[in-house]
Order: sequence, then C-alpha cells, then structure tokens
Amino acid sequence: MRLSSESPTVVASDSSLIHRNTAPASSAPSTMHLTFPGVASMFVKMRRASSQAKVNAQGKPNHIESCSGLEPVTDPSLSGENATLSRKLPMTQTDVYTCIGGVNILVLLRATRSALMERAETLGANVLVDESWKCTICKNRSNGTYKVNIRYQASATRSTIPDPHKPVALDNAKGVPGLMTIIKRND
Repeated sequence: MRLSSESPTVVASDSSLIHRNTAPASSAPSTMHLTFPGVASMFVKMRRASSQAKVNAQGKPNHIESCSGLEPVTDPSLSGENATLSRKLPMTQTDVYTCIGGVNILVLLRATRSALMERAETLGANVLVDESWKCTICKNRSNGTYKVNIRYQASATRSTIPDPHKPVALDNAKGVPGLMTIIKRND
C-alpha cells in the first residue's frame, strides 16, 4: 500500500476490493483506491471465511458426537474366566429418537440396550458382552427438537451370571442439559 499524490486515500493493488482512480491520464500511472464499502466488503468476506474454516475444523456445527471408545467393552462382572459361553452372536440395534427440551443420553442408551437385550433373549441368550455404542445428537434449529441416532453393538451369549442391564462406558456419554421429552422413536 502507498499514499497517492493526488488524493489523501490509501491505495492498494487488490482489484476485488477497490475502484480505479479517475485521475486524468497525464498524471501518475493509474492507481487503485480503497473505499469504505470495499473495506467493509473485505471484512465481511474475512468473517465468512473464518466461520467456514471453524465449521470445517469442527465437523457439523449443531452435532454432538460421543462413543463408548475404540474397542468393545464387557461389563467387569462378566469378564471372568468361564463366565460366559465361547459361542457369541454379534448383534446391532440402531434407534433414532426425536426429543425436545434436552437429551438425557443415559436414558436413551439404556432404552436402546434394553431393545437389543430383548432381541437377544428371543434367540436364547441372557447376557450381552463386547458392547460398544455411538451416539450423534443433531439439533433442528427451526423447531428446537433434537434428533438422536444411537447405534449399539454387542455379542449375545449365555452366562450363569445375570446381565447388569446397563450400558457400558457411560462416562463417555455427552447429552444436552434440560428436561427431555421423547416425541418419537425410530422414525
């Protein structure tokens, strides 16, 4: 940038933000002036680029994701030697909840695990081992509802030790504070 000799305005070389000098051809070579609208436009573009960079770095802006961990987990009471049969049947339960007011992920995980346990019982199993889950909470801005996707995976087997009836790795669960009301399940 430099100061132009014919006017007290700042001159720059970026043509997308400035206008051409209208000085006569006999004066100094054509220079470009920064104008107030041009500078304002530049700040708007910078803000948009910054916001877009944050969104790209964070993933989707209104999503909260949590999972049980990288490896499947078995409840400690079922981890002992000969606690379960060696034959295991892998199972998956995917539920979609629509909630309003907040999201109590502990309640939703327990409901999804219970549905998976019911399916396992129909196949003759009485415990779930090697459990893992993944949860994504999406906020709908237009009506304030939350769409919660839960995928719960486990292996069904038999054991003499009763099933603990609670999801694993609950300390990793992230919810939304508030009084949750479930509007719909599995839409």
